[in-house]
Amino acid sequence: MSAVLKIMPLEQCGAVSKCMASPQSYASSISAYRTPSIDQIATRAMRELESARAVDVATHERNLPAIANNAAVRAHVEAVMDAIGMPRSWSQRETKSRSRYPKNITTPAGYLTDLVRECRTDDGFTAATNTYNTLLARYREYEASAQVEAERARAAAEREAAQKLAKHRADLELVTIIQRYGLPIESEWHDVLEALRGRDQRLDLAVAMEDVRGDWNDGCGAVEYALSRFTIRDNEDKDIANDVLGCTRDFEDGRVFRDTTWSYSALYASVADRQLVADVQTARSHARNES
Repeated sequence: MSAVLKIMPLEQCGAVSKCMASPQSYASSISAYRTPSIDQIATRAMRELESARAVDVATHERNLPAIANNAAVRAHVEAVMDAIGMPRSWSQRETKSRSRYPKNITTPAGYLTDLVRECRTDDGFTAATNTYNTLLARYREYEASAQVEAERARAAAEREAAQKLAKHRADLELVTIIQRYGLPIESEWHDVLEALRGRDQRLDLAVAMEDVRGDWNDGCGAVEYALSRFTIRDNEDKDIANDVLGCTRDFEDGRVFRDTTWSYSALYASVADRQLVADVQTARSHARNES
């Protein structure tokens, strides 16, 4: 019996306790030359925690036979001591007490404390599990915030890429229009718009009307100014001038230039040079973004 019931050593579980208390602390272990992203830190932290947990689980599983053996040793020793009448504790009066009636101090029997110290049945797995659960909750919270931050970063990168692409396309459009009409190479969009409006009085008037339709806080002065440049060449021009002029009288709302017979849409449609119309509308759109 004594050959079987022999105290066996235990490996202590404690790999998880070596993990960082804060997942952010893993940043320096990822790279010494650049600041890692929050999702990279979260990934490393979770990987380190799960790796440590796996070590503790494996250690505990290896300890199970020894734990069972040592529990049997304890039971055997306690049974022998009980059988021979060995008390499990002993008491003595507290000698340092100044009380009139000192208390008795009860102390476990020496063999019991020896068993606890030398015949271990606790390999620290329960404490390691509690530590793991605490860190796991903390790491998961950080991981969740990392996912939100990573999504924001991806969205910001996509917006930046889209803005760069839009600018690149706008630059190409600007160069193309400048070359098409022989405009100065240093021209900006507002310069291009002004130059193209000067090529057709109907487009000039249409742009003014559409601008006031978008913002009539300053009244319809822009339309009146465009009308002052408008030259009557035929009856249709006369109809246009009269119609738009009527809209400027007792002006209240820029939407009148959208709804009148010779609206800005009708004026755009009346211009034969469709390329010029398209280029004016493109220049107007970009010029508004410049301001």
